[in-house]
Amino acid sequence: MKYVHITSTKPVIEYLSKAIIDKLGDERKVLWLLSGGSSGEVCVDVSKRLRSKNLENLYVTMTDERFGLVGHADENWQKLLDDGLDLPGAKLYRPLIGLDRASTTIQFAYWLENTFEDVDYTIGVYGVGTDGHTAGLKPVQSAIDADGWATDFDGHDFERITMTFSAISQLDEAILQAMGKDKATVLDDFMNKDIDPKTQPVQILKTVPKLTVFTDYQDRGGKE
Repeated sequence: MKYVHITSTKPVIEYLSKAIIDKLGDERKVLWLLSGGSSGEVCVDVSKRLRSKNLENLYVTMTDERFGLVGHADENWQKLLDDGLDLPGAKLYRPLIGLDRASTTIQFAYWLENTFEDVDYTIGVYGVGTDGHTAGLKPVQSAIDADGWATDFDGHDFERITMTFSAISQLDEAILQAMGKDKATVLDDFMNKDIDPKTQPVQILKTVPKLTVFTDYQDRGGKE
């Protein structure tokens, strides 16, 4: 795990853009997993830097989605589109497909499994909530025990569809981007303690072979 102290999202955007462009330049197939919430702006800005590139080997979907009708007011994918996400030539998969929640989850899992097998490199962008949740996976949720590639559950705030812990662990690389004083406590725990992911789901990112944490939190043990 590498820690990078930042005061703006510019270093995250530059790092992620270069990582994807370099892999595509080597004619490798890349799966990029987008995040909504506070990390959505980063994903949109990276997409703007990729538009001029040949994106035929780029595959894109969400780490998780809020279930509902396609285009509903809280859909992460729709919010990214509204904010300017545009990746011409890339193979995009919108998790919401107009079916019931169970069927939507099955199709999302099927797409993830097949795409992970087909591509050469997988990279995901993640945020973290003040309760330690990431990718919609909240503490002490039945969803964190789910097998396979994707699961669905009632998160009390939204009905959610998300990658499982098992799927996240199969990524080649993950980026955790978190800013704000309200994240200090959870980031301190994440950076300096090994907590059961069932208690603090963001800990699952430590199982990814390459993890970079970009944050304005000053880790007492970290180095830029």
